[in-house]
Amino acid sequence: MNNPNFSCSYIRYFQKLTKFVYIITATNFWFKDVKLPNRFVKVYDSVSKFLEAIVIAFVITGFGASYTQKNLSEKQSTDILMKSVSSLFVYTMYGCVVYNKIEIRELLYSLTVSLKEIYNEEVQKQMLMKIKMYMAGLVFVGCCPMTAYGVEGAFYALTSNVTFTTVIPIWPDLEDRSFFAGFARILIYIVWLLMVAHVMAIYSLIICISICLGYQYANLCKYFLDLNTVFDGEGSIEERERRYEEGVKVGIKMHNIILRCVNQMQSSCKIVYGGQILLNVCVMLLLMIQMMQSDRSLPQLAPIVSMAMGVLVSSGLFIWSAGDITVEAGLLPNAMFHSGWHNCRGLSSVRVRKLITFAMNEAQHVVVMKGLGVIELSYDSYIAIVKSSYSVFSIIY
Repeated sequence: MNNPNFSCSYIRYFQKLTKFVYIITATNFWFKDVKLPNRFVKVYDSVSKFLEAIVIAFVITGFGASYTQKNLSEKQSTDILMKSVSSLFVYTMYGCVVYNKIEIRELLYSLTVSLKEIYNEEVQKQMLMKIKMYMAGLVFVGCCPMTAYGVEGAFYALTSNVTFTTVIPIWPDLEDRSFFAGFARILIYIVWLLMVAHVMAIYSLIICISICLGYQYANLCKYFLDLNTVFDGEGSIEERERRYEEGVKVGIKMHNIILRCVNQMQSSCKIVYGGQILLNVCVMLLLMIQMMQSDRSLPQLAPIVSMAMGVLVSSGLFIWSAGDITVEAGLLPNAMFHSGWHNCRGLSSVRVRKLITFAMNEAQHVVVMKGLGVIELSYDSYIAIVKSSYSVFSIIY
């Protein structure tokens, strides 16, 4: 069942992912140095600090547009609030993950190195397939809103007597038609794209790690179920009992490592999970209000719908991948029970039953990822979170 070459490709996937995240964010989450030319790394690290300062300025000044821009419509005022709130939330989540990069590195080391001892090729193939599917969805919903807002701004700039505006800035004024003001608006749009790219890179890393944790439980379940085959092999019954007992000990060791990884994930990403829930509720509420204030034409509806789709799908990818950890962990006690302990005899049976009882007792503790410290991340909670936005909207309107 084990294929070393496929195992190496699984590690290479995470190496490529963390290299991609480094190129976007200038933060290395891999437990080794990034494989890029030293000169490039030095220059890029310096340039990235300047770009980061610009993004932070963009996020902080977003709320100020409500005071510096005059004669705004209700839709434009709501648009400023929605984009400012969403930018603040997502950049805060990004900053929290960067702050916890040491824990993320340790987590990736455990997932790609420490847990290789119970590697299963079929399970890992399924994991990589799911990761690629989720990443394709994340890239799609990340690009759609940004493209839609850019097309909307260009459409109105070409067909109406208005300036190209995607994000209403603190400066320049919306009616300023000078060349310098137009150039500044294009730069602001690029900075917004850069911020979204930062966040999408971090999202991809967190979602991949969550999927990997869920499949580590699936891998461990398969490992315990396959321990039955020990008694079908060659050798005396005493030799097979010894191999089975050693196998159980390895499984318990791997389970402890996975539990440590889950705790690290919860510790390093608890603010991200909570922030994503708040982001979903707040942005969906503001988008529904904005839709009520718009004239419901295609150019105005396209950005709103694409942003709503982006928020809902990105929240779903977060919550579904975290909820899968709970589902897969819940299958582990049953796999341990059917691992073949009943084939042991005498003193070996006594020792093995104690080990299995201890292992099942630990595995029966429910493993749940939580947002805001109280909201369990699952498919059911996702539906409840989505409904909550409409519930608040229906009370207001």
